[in-house]
Amino acid sequence: MHVAMGALSGVTGGPATYALRLAEALAVRADLRLTVLTDLPERFRRVRADVVAVPGGRGLGRIPWQHVRLPRALRAVRPDLYHDTKNALPWGLRVPGVVTVHDLAHLRCPETFGLASRLFLKASTADAVRRAGLIVVPSESTARDLKELLPASAGKVHVVPHGIAPHRAAPPEAVARMRARVGERPFVLHVGTIQKRKNVDLLVKGVRLLRAEGFPHRAVLAGRRGWKCGAAFAEIARDDTAVWLGEVDADEIAALFSVADVFCSPSGYEGFGLTVAEAMAAGVPVVASRNSSLPEVVGGAGVLLDALTAEAIATALRPLLRERDARLALSEAGVSRAATFTWERAAELTVRAYAEALGNPRSR
Repeated sequence: MHVAMGALSGVTGGPATYALRLAEALAVRADLRLTVLTDLPERFRRVRADVVAVPGGRGLGRIPWQHVRLPRALRAVRPDLYHDTKNALPWGLRVPGVVTVHDLAHLRCPETFGLASRLFLKASTADAVRRAGLIVVPSESTARDLKELLPASAGKVHVVPHGIAPHRAAPPEAVARMRARVGERPFVLHVGTIQKRKNVDLLVKGVRLLRAEGFPHRAVLAGRRGWKCGAAFAEIARDDTAVWLGEVDADEIAALFSVADVFCSPSGYEGFGLTVAEAMAAGVPVVASRNSSLPEVVGGAGVLLDALTAEAIATALRPLLRERDARLALSEAGVSRAATFTWERAAELTVRAYAEALGNPRSR
């Protein structure tokens, strides 16, 4: 089976990480030949697959990338099946198509997207869901969203949870550099794009409430600036409760995980919650929202928020920041829980979806 995978990786985040890790796991399988079509071929230099550069793809450039350059590359590659890893399928696709729909945030939380981005996602996702032979989603929550919001998905959805790369300890020099950036105070960590639906402003307010009680903690925020993030940055600027690091690399994330007291994700919506699972894998106690896919990912290995308010966040954090034993218990539970999410398992389930798509007349 020769599979071509479309991997748009110029914008960092969950879909880019998903494409890379899944490609790594698929490339070592004996039952599959993989060709990766990507705007960043250097990102895939260690993947044991054919890698084809398809330039462009950022911003509105995604439209010609998706529907002009990608089909041209596919005609040259001539795969048995095409898998798009980011909510779209190219026009004029001549082979069965599989699409990964990470979430339906643009429909569930439309106010958190710019107009052009929202319209593109709405049109491309609906089109891909209609034309795909199989649809891969990372959670039962996203499967339910598809059933409710895009009925054309009926009978075509496969739930394939994301994997978690084995946690590796941060190099001592990376930890030292990170400590120099964030200071010696203990902190609550958030990793992810700073955007409205992530509710980072509520996290900062919650930590500020605890500081008023005498807790020495800060909020440390790592991730790129996203759409409609004014409320978060207004809270960051108020005082020294929070520090924003911007985008960080893998060593820096590992260093943050190694020194954080707690990881907190008060997100209003997640298709999977990859950073939450990665924090658990690193042994960081997790506090997360009780919505969308996050209860699936966390299971009983973390604390789920009773409400998306600063007060609820402070209430959830208080015993963990106060009691080391409580943190240790959650740390151990989180590591065990995260171990159930592997890229090898994700690859196995994805290959099953490929086989079904190849045998499905609707995908041709």
